[in-house]
Amino acid sequence: MDDFFFGGGWLDDLLGEAGGSPETRKKIRERIQTLARKEERLLESEWKSVDDLLKRGMVGEALEKAMKSLSLMVEELEDGTGKVRAVLEKPFSPFLIRGREIKKILHPMDDLEELILSRDDLDAVISLEMINDARRLLASWGAGVWGEKPLEIISRLEGDLDELRECQAFFQEGEEDDYNLGFNEKEVELADRLATLATRFALDLLDLHLLNAKNPEVRMRFNLLWGNVRQLEDGKNTPAAAFEALQLFEEALDLAGLGGSELLARVDLLYERFSDAEELRQAVDHLVTVSRDGEGSIRVEQGRAYIQVLAGALKDLGLEVA
Repeated sequence: MDDFFFGGGWLDDLLGEAGGSPETRKKIRERIQTLARKEERLLESEWKSVDDLLKRGMVGEALEKAMKSLSLMVEELEDGTGKVRAVLEKPFSPFLIRGREIKKILHPMDDLEELILSRDDLDAVISLEMINDARRLLASWGAGVWGEKPLEIISRLEGDLDELRECQAFFQEGEEDDYNLGFNEKEVELADRLATLATRFALDLLDLHLLNAKNPEVRMRFNLLWGNVRQLEDGKNTPAAAFEALQLFEEALDLAGLGGSELLARVDLLYERFSDAEELRQAVDHLVTVSRDGEGSIRVEQGRAYIQVLAGALKDLGLEVA
């Protein structure tokens, strides 16, 4: 039932993730605001330096600065939470950054220094992902590390997520009370409310993602990853390039908080936002069917067309890769 109303179940994990309490969230954000005023917006200045380093192609140096900025902020916040880091590991905004991502960025790999010094493209992809993880974590705490507008959207999304949880609880309670008795008028009304809220939530998530996509580390990372698509296509392996492009498209949706369900259902949910929505739908349907079920194949000319369509869809998501 939830799958039907939530566009294939993409919202299930977000609704189920245990986050920090509203009191803790408020306390952390008030401390962030106090620190920002006290340090004359030092945090935003530090992240402007991260952006400048990235624009100059200095990924390792940008990672080092981003991790140092995050580490210092964690120390400051721990002072206000009784030195309990676990409080900071719970996501305030699971649609922005998940618990597993937070733990990963707060407990970085032992060879972080080696990653910082590396000039390898694969390491650069990892570094750019870590930089954005740190930025999204800080933003979830209320820091304006990519401007003030995202903070407004984050606050609205958190309110919508709370309302979705309440609606879901009422809906499931009603299903249990009237098991096998079909829908009554109230349930139909609540189901419609759930569907409307879920759709609005998804579109707001996309708006937040479009702002995140303007951050240099996100664009740089997807451009590096798209290099694999180009390499496969140049090597005359166009079908494989098309599957790689599909994977990147799904990764972009995951980054936007829209992961965890059938890809075609997510395309349908965002249908109005894609410039070539029907072509995208056909490409995704065919590629997923071949990949998942092993039915049919991708011809070279089809592969080229699908790559173009997926590149266009990524552009619609703020990621111009071709």
